[in-house]
Amino acid sequence: MSSAHTRIRAVAKFFFEGDRKFFIKGVTYGPFAPDAEGFYLGKPEQVDADLHQMREIGVNVVRIYHSPPLWFLDRCAAANLRVLITLPWEKHIEFLRQRKAREKIEESVRTAVSEHAGNPAILGYLVGNEISPQMARWLGVRRVTEFVEKLVRIGRSIDPDVLYSYATYPPTEFLLPQNLDFYCFNVYLHNQGDFERYLLRLQNLTEDRPLILGEFGIDTIRHTQDEQAEMLCWHVDSVVHCGLAGTIFFAWTDEWFTGNVEVTDWAFGLVTRDRQPKKVFHALRAKLGLNDAVLPHRKLPETPFVSVIVCSYNGAKTLEACLESLGKINYPNYEVILVDDGSKDNTPEIASKFPSVRYIHQENHGLSHARNTGAAAAEGEIFAYTDSDCMGDEDWLYYLVGTLVTGGFSGVGGPNVTPPAQNWIQACVAAAPGGPSHVLLTDTIAEHIPGCNMAFRRAAFESVGGFDTEYRKAGDDVDFCWRLQQAGHVIGFSPTALVWHYRRFTLKAFMKQQEGYGEAESLLRFKHLIFFGPTGTAKWRGQIYGTPRFTWFLNRPIIYHGIFGDGFFQSLYPSPQSEIAAYLSSVEWFSLTVFLFGLGIFLPSLRIVPYVMFGGTLCVALSYMVRARIEPKYDTIHARLLVMVLAFVQPLVRGWSRYFTWLHFKRTPRNVIRAHESLPPGSRRFGTVSRRVYWNEQGKDRHHLLGAIFQLLEEEGWRYSADTGWNEWDIQIYGNFWWSVVLQTVTEYHGGPKCLTRVRIRNKSVPTTVIVNLIAVAILIYRQLNGAHLDLWSIVPYAIFLIFLFRRARALKKRVAELVDLAAYRAGMQRISRKMKKAPEKPVDKEAEEKAEVTVVG
Repeated sequence: MSSAHTRIRAVAKFFFEGDRKFFIKGVTYGPFAPDAEGFYLGKPEQVDADLHQMREIGVNVVRIYHSPPLWFLDRCAAANLRVLITLPWEKHIEFLRQRKAREKIEESVRTAVSEHAGNPAILGYLVGNEISPQMARWLGVRRVTEFVEKLVRIGRSIDPDVLYSYATYPPTEFLLPQNLDFYCFNVYLHNQGDFERYLLRLQNLTEDRPLILGEFGIDTIRHTQDEQAEMLCWHVDSVVHCGLAGTIFFAWTDEWFTGNVEVTDWAFGLVTRDRQPKKVFHALRAKLGLNDAVLPHRKLPETPFVSVIVCSYNGAKTLEACLESLGKINYPNYEVILVDDGSKDNTPEIASKFPSVRYIHQENHGLSHARNTGAAAAEGEIFAYTDSDCMGDEDWLYYLVGTLVTGGFSGVGGPNVTPPAQNWIQACVAAAPGGPSHVLLTDTIAEHIPGCNMAFRRAAFESVGGFDTEYRKAGDDVDFCWRLQQAGHVIGFSPTALVWHYRRFTLKAFMKQQEGYGEAESLLRFKHLIFFGPTGTAKWRGQIYGTPRFTWFLNRPIIYHGIFGDGFFQSLYPSPQSEIAAYLSSVEWFSLTVFLFGLGIFLPSLRIVPYVMFGGTLCVALSYMVRARIEPKYDTIHARLLVMVLAFVQPLVRGWSRYFTWLHFKRTPRNVIRAHESLPPGSRRFGTVSRRVYWNEQGKDRHHLLGAIFQLLEEEGWRYSADTGWNEWDIQIYGNFWWSVVLQTVTEYHGGPKCLTRVRIRNKSVPTTVIVNLIAVAILIYRQLNGAHLDLWSIVPYAIFLIFLFRRARALKKRVAELVDLAAYRAGMQRISRKMKKAPEKPVDKEAEEKAEVTVVG
């Protein structure tokens, strides 16, 4: 058939034959006893019969373990079967130590690929198979990985149209060369639950490239044919459920020759030595189907109605492709809703081309509002969100819903993959840091899923009140995920529920995006203060995916080899992004570097320090440049240098935007602070502003007071953060440029409904206060050390500044105390003083009076 001459392409997590997916349904073939010419594939007439039988059960790929003769490839092409060739070499010896050994292996790969270059029957090459973990540990994991990458480069330089990979297995899970077209693992796990969990782990390790199983089987000497049939059938279901791009059964026949001996005590074949079908042969015929490219979907336990919600603001450039892709989704029960958030381009005209899409236009209110609008109009049990600059994979909803209904999750997300770049600038932007990505707590549970690829059950969505409309550009997805988890819900992750997400097309657009992300981080910090570090960057509990492996030069992934390197599952544990590297690339570090450059003008002994600091920042950018994955056609020196510049500039732009927004929004407007509360008649202002005590005999405690305080803060326009469960304070109120105020409350219960509530009010300095004071002190010390005599007059301006700070702190605290008094009055609480000045108008609990030594006022 003509399809045998169509090259298979690896695209994200799948293979494609032309414009349709190609699912690998393969078997291993041989090796058999060598013939007179030294080939390990048997006689041509037996090959013809075997290939005919393979086609009967839907096999479309044959994996062999030696370079084949031309007649074998011709017969496979005639049978419409593709060949995956494993290139053998002496991997059991210390192959990297001697140059001759390395060159011999390289030459064997070069010769094998050259012999059949351009042959349409070849699917691809595996440039190695199962290097032992002990040898990899002995030679060095990095050296072995780089050698395999070199073999791939050699093959690709000769025949670039076929696919290249390396067949690894659980003992060397850590061998993950970065230039492979797809990943191939030989896995023999006979427990379905363990098997699926391990596949999902591998899916996350292999990120955005296809994953196939190179070998899987069961011996029918030690197990029955019924067990073999049952196991290989659930194997197919699990492979599809976990989103793999294919699997290869070991083996076609019980006949097997390896290590120069005929193996007779194993029987892994789908057919016997004399080619009699086993029970598994007939079971797989029904399971795989005869169409050699169709993915054998496992039927979902339920297919709830899904509302796909697309939010767009001036997204006409990519909107048509987005809606076209959503019209081809392979899911029986869904609708598409387009929410136009006040676009000024031709979005309405594009929407009119898709009559099946429900189009909603609104004034520009921001992304969160648009998402809530879509949810309000949705009819589905599940809300699936994507953006107008995304294209959904045809199986997107199948994997999203499948994970949601089988895992018992409240929400689910998947990866977003960059489509092929249109120019080298876009390729560099796609490879730069700072793009949207998911954060995983485990291989199946997410801490964060990006807004361009997420779905939630209606009940879970409504239980947390939808998206917070304060987030107009970004950050809404982070806030929603955190609130959902704080409410006790769990978010799942499906590694193959992917969307294609265009990255920014220009450098200016990329910088603008990073500014928006910085602004969103600053707004998030108000609401979720505990999730942010001292520099304002988010502190994720999980692992951030989507960045190049071995990104930072300061901490590499950790490998568990087992005792003496003999572990069967030698797991790779990617380290979290280095905190040291994050600091070295932060805007704070860069600002300190610039400050020390200036200080070095006056202190020559310090001049070397900023150069060393800048060198650290540059090393982080260089490390990212070296490990960044750029599309091969655009991977040039100029592209690498641009990625380095973007890696250097991105955290600075994002950090500056974060600080600018933080300094702007964390300050309460001056007119709000200068105003005074209208306290009720008869109220008197007395005592310290640092503590307040309130009495109530109707059971109203600190929670009623806090509720009244929150209401007043909102009414008057204060900026504040509430405790999220991790702080020692209840409310932090952001005041002026120099100070904030924190409130802490406690209630004493004095029998029945009698409550005594205490409030502690204290000032808290903000970073600008600390920084300005450090600079001022540094200048003073410099002047005193370098002056001829003690210059006391230079201390006077600083003393005046300290008095100014004290007065601003005092004024802010008094203003907040007024607000607390009014809130207490609204809550029905009576202010009481520490000094007994007046008898209470109503009887006061004696025990409370004795403990507090107070008098009721008003």
